[in-house]
Formats: sequence, C-alpha cells, structure tokens
Amino acid sequence: MLSVDWRSYGMSMSKGALPSGPMVLMVHIASVWVPFTSESKEAIAHYPEIVKELRLALMEVGRRLGSHIRRRRHATDEAKKKSYIDKFIPHIGIALKDILELSEREEKRVVTTLRDTLERSRERAS
Repeated sequence: MLSVDWRSYGMSMSKGALPSGPMVLMVHIASVWVPFTSESKEAIAHYPEIVKELRLALMEVGRRLGSHIRRRRHATDEAKKKSYIDKFIPHIGIALKDILELSEREEKRVVTTLRDTLERSRERAS
C-alpha cells in the first residue's frame, strides 16, 4: 500500500505514510492454494507475484477513486460558479433596464433569458 503514490489519484499522503482521508480498502484473495505464512492463517506469504498483483489492483482502485474525486470536485466548482453568476443576474437586468430604458416586463424577460442561458451553458459544461 505504501508503494502506491496516492497523491496522483487525488488523495493527500505524507511521505512514508498511509493516505489520509475517508477511505477503507479491503483485499480478498480467493484461491484453492493461498500461501499463508503460518498454520494460524494470519498473513499471506510474501511472494513477488502476489505483491505485484496486489499493487496493480490497488493502482486500479486508485484510478477509479481519482476519477470519482475529480468528478465530485468538478461538480462542486460548477455549482459555485453558477450560484455566483446567478447572484448578479437581477443586477444585470436592472442595469440593462436603466441603460436601454426597458419596461419592467422587458427587464423580467431579460432576466429570465439570462437564467435560461446560464442553465443551458452549465448543462453543456458538465
């Protein structure tokens, strides 16, 4: 587990330490012949092939975890941007009303159009 660089998958990890974060990894090895280190079956023998396959499996889990983390972070960033822009749409409507001498009805139509445009542009960006 320490040989995998979890930082490249979006997890925070100090040098020589396990990654920090809300994560639990469980490994299950199914075989007709599992090489245990003792009769008590507490640990699996340290064979290079097992270590290599375990490391590759952990890296695959890391790639999936990284894509999940990036997807959630992207959605959060998009929601922040949308709420920030949405906050200023009424002020833009008021400014356009004053500049272009629009009626109340035209101002509401402009605000509605801007909100619709924001929704459509954020849907495409996702």
